[in-house]
Amino acid sequence: MFDFGLEAIIYAKAITLLATVAVVVMWLFYYCYRLKQKNEVIAGTHHAPYIAYSICIVAWISSNAYFHTDLLPELGASAAVFTAKFANLASFFAFAFAYYFSCKLAAEQRNGKVHVWQQAIFVTLTVYSFFINLSPGLTVEHVTISGPSQFVIEFGPHTPYFFIGMISFVVLTLLNLVAMRSNSSKLTLAKTNYMIAGILVFMLSTATIHLGMTYFLRDFSLTWLPPALSISEMLFVGYALLTSRFFSVKYLAYMSLNALLVCAILVIPFGAIFIPLTDDSQWLVAIPICAIIGITWHVLYKRVSHYASFFVYGNKKTPVQQILSLEEDFKLSIDDAMRRLGSLLQIPEDKLRLVNSNYNETFYEDYLSTNKSVLVFDELSQELDYTAPAKRSIKALYDKMSSNNTALVMPLFGQGKSVTHLLVSSHKSNDKMFSNEEISALQTLLTRVQSTIEADRRIRQSRALANSIAHEMRNPLAQVQLHFEVLKQHIDNQAPAKQILKDIENGQAAIQRGRQLIDIILREVSDSTPEHGPVTMTSIHKAVDQAVSHYGFENEKIIERIRLPQHADFVAKLNETLFNFVIFNLIRNAIYYFDSYPESQIEISTNTGPYENVLIFRDTGPGIDEAIAHKIFDDFFSYQKSGGSGLGLGYCQRVMRSFGGRVECHSKLGEFTEFHLYFPVVPNAPKADALRTPYFNDWKSNQTTTENKSNVEVKPDNQAETQSSEPTSTLTPENHLAPTVLIVDDKEVQRTLVQMYLSRLGVNSLQAKNGENAVELFKTHKVDLILMDVQMPIMNGFDASQIIKARSPQTPIIALSGESGQHELDMISKLMDGRLEKPTSLNALQHVLDNWLEKDWASNAPKETEDEE
Repeated sequence: MFDFGLEAIIYAKAITLLATVAVVVMWLFYYCYRLKQKNEVIAGTHHAPYIAYSICIVAWISSNAYFHTDLLPELGASAAVFTAKFANLASFFAFAFAYYFSCKLAAEQRNGKVHVWQQAIFVTLTVYSFFINLSPGLTVEHVTISGPSQFVIEFGPHTPYFFIGMISFVVLTLLNLVAMRSNSSKLTLAKTNYMIAGILVFMLSTATIHLGMTYFLRDFSLTWLPPALSISEMLFVGYALLTSRFFSVKYLAYMSLNALLVCAILVIPFGAIFIPLTDDSQWLVAIPICAIIGITWHVLYKRVSHYASFFVYGNKKTPVQQILSLEEDFKLSIDDAMRRLGSLLQIPEDKLRLVNSNYNETFYEDYLSTNKSVLVFDELSQELDYTAPAKRSIKALYDKMSSNNTALVMPLFGQGKSVTHLLVSSHKSNDKMFSNEEISALQTLLTRVQSTIEADRRIRQSRALANSIAHEMRNPLAQVQLHFEVLKQHIDNQAPAKQILKDIENGQAAIQRGRQLIDIILREVSDSTPEHGPVTMTSIHKAVDQAVSHYGFENEKIIERIRLPQHADFVAKLNETLFNFVIFNLIRNAIYYFDSYPESQIEISTNTGPYENVLIFRDTGPGIDEAIAHKIFDDFFSYQKSGGSGLGLGYCQRVMRSFGGRVECHSKLGEFTEFHLYFPVVPNAPKADALRTPYFNDWKSNQTTTENKSNVEVKPDNQAETQSSEPTSTLTPENHLAPTVLIVDDKEVQRTLVQMYLSRLGVNSLQAKNGENAVELFKTHKVDLILMDVQMPIMNGFDASQIIKARSPQTPIIALSGESGQHELDMISKLMDGRLEKPTSLNALQHVLDNWLEKDWASNAPKETEDEE
C-alpha cells in the first residue's frame, strides 16, 4: 500500500511550487472577477488566451511539483513518464497561448484580426506537439528515479524539435510585443514594457533551464525553478492588462533596493542566532524573531530609505517625499508652492493650475464625483478602445482634454463630498505619463492642503471684493462728478430749468449705475448659493428685455448698439434677479471694449432644440485667444483688463447650473465672442407668447426720443466728440501757444472730465482711447505732458509709456489710475513720472501742471473764482 499522507509532499521544492499554484489560481479568480466588474467580454478577445495560458501554467507547475515529492519513487517510472509528457504539453500550450495572446493584442491595437499565417503557426505547432508527446518514445523515453527531486529523464528523438517549437513561440511572442511599441500610445508602451519584462523572465528561464540544464547538461535539479518563476510573468502581464496606471521603473527599483537593504540588515543578527541552533530548538525562537521583524521592519525601512533614494534618484528624498513636503509651502504661498510642484513633476511653467470647480464644462466635475477620483488623458485613450460606442461621455472627455492639451484633472473635495477645486495639468515636458506614485502623492497632498486652499480662496475673495468695488465705482463717480461740473456751468449760464433738471436726472442715473455695480460685485463674492433662489416660468424674450432695460448704461449711445432677440422665443425656468445679474455681467464685459472698438455691437438671439434651448449673447469686440478661452470661467481670472474681481463669469456659470443649464464660450480672436446660455426644455410649458410682455424696445425708443428732444449730452466748452477709433483733439485758436496734454483712457467719461478741467485751466488737449492710439498721436503731434491710464485694451499704459519714453525721455508721463496693487504701483514708479487718482479734481490737475510744465503758461490761463476739489 502506498502512503499518500501529507508527509509525502512536504518537501521544500514541492511546497514552493504548490504555493505558486495557489497564488496563480487566486490571481486567475481575481482577474476574472475584475473583468466581470468592468463588464468586459472574454470570448474573442485577448482575455481568452490569457486565461487559457494561466490554466496551462497551473497544470505545468502542478506536474512539476510531482517530481519533488515521495509520489515520484512510490508510483514508479511509468507514472513519471506520463507526468513528464503531461508537463511537456502544459508548458508547450502555455507558450502557445502566450504567443496567441500577443497576436490578439497586436490585432486589437490595429483594429483588425489575427493574421492567417499566425493562426497557421499556432495550429501546426500545437498538432505536432500533441502527436510527438502522445506517441511513445518520441519526447520522453524513460525516467530513472533515485528519490524525490532525484531523477534523470531519457529524451526521445523529437525532443530537439519540441524545444525548437517552444523557442519559436518565445521569439514570435517577443516580436509581436516589440512591434506593438512602435506608433503606440504612452500607455500602450508602458503596458508592453511590463508584459515583455514578465514574459522574458518566464520564457528565458524556462528555455535556459529546460534546454540548457536538462537537455544538454542532463542536470534536473533546477527543473522546479521555471515553474516557480512563472508567477512573476503572471503578475506582470496580468497587472498590465488590468490597470492603466503604473509605478515608474525608478520607484520600483527604489522600493526593491530599500527592501533588500532591510533584509540584509536583519539577516546578519538573526542568522547569527539561527545557525548555531539545532533543528529541534529553532522553532522556540522563530515566533519571537518574526514578531521583532514585524515591529522593526517599518522603522528600518524608513531609516534606510534615504540611502536607497540617493542611490536611485541622486537625492535623499524621493519625488513622492518631495511632493508631500510641499504641504508647508502651501501654507506660505499657494502660487509659489504650485510652481515648485510643477517643477517636481516636470510640467511646463504655468501649465499646472488650481482652478475652481466650475472650470470649463461641467462634465469634468460630474464625471469625477461619480466615476473616478482622477482623470488621466492616457487612461481615457485606452477606455475609448475597449468601451462601447454608446458611452459618449468618455469621448467628450477625451476630446475636451485633447483640445485643451490637458493630461490630468484631479478634484479637491469639500464638505458633503462636493468638488470645490480642480488641479489641472498639461502633459509633462519630457512627454512621460504621470506615474502611480505621483498621482497618489498628489491626492494625499491635496487632501492635506484642502483647508489651506479654501482659506486662501476666502482671503482672495475679500481682496477681490475691495479691488473690484474700487475699480468699478470710478466710472460712475466720474460721471457724477462730470454731471455736477456741467450742472454748475448751466447754472452759471442761467440755462433753462428743464436742462438743469435733466442734468440732475443724469447724475441720479450715474448713482443708480453705481448701485447696480455694487450689487453685482456683492453677488459674485457672496457665499450664498444660487440654488436657493426661487424659480418661475417666463418667456426668455421678456426676461432679456427686462434685464437689459434695467441696466444702468453710461450713456444712451450704448443702447443703440444692442440688438435683442426677435424670433424663436421659448419658456425657461429661472430666477429673475439671478438672471438679471447674468445679463448685467455679460453686458458689463462687452461694453468695456466699446470705446476701443467703436464698431462693436451686442447681438442677443435664441435657438430652440428638442432637449435644450439656447440664448446666444454675442459681441463683436476683440474676441478671446484660444489659448486662454478655457480659463475664463476660473475664479479670479481676468482677460485684457484688471481691477475687477475676476469672479463674474464663474458666478454666471453657477447661476446657470442652478437653472439646470450651463454657459459655454465660443470666440474668434479679433472678430467676436459668444456666450451660449443653455436652458433645459420645460415640459408641458405654456406658449412663450402668453408669458411675454414687450418692454425693452418701447423703453429703448422712449430713451432715444427723449435724448433727441432734450439734447441730454451737454458738452463743456472746447469738447470734441468722435465715433471713430482715431484719437481726438481739442486745440483752441486763442490758446495756440498753450501747452498740450495728451489724455489717454479707454473710458469716455474719464477723458471728458479731464478735458473739461484742462479747458478751464486754458490747456489744449488731445484724446486717445488706448495705448496704441496714444503712441501714434504722440508721433504726429507736439505733446507737453501725458496723462496715461494703466489698464486699457489693445495696448496698456505701461507698454505705451515704454515706447514713448524710448522716443522722448524728457516728456513727463503721469499715471491717471486707480490701481492699488503693489505690482502696478511698482511699474508706475518705474515707467512714469507721477500719479493722479481717478476720478481727478481740478486742484490736483493744476498741481501736476504747475510741477511739470513751463511756468509762463499759467499767466494766460483763466482764473477760477472758487476752489475746486
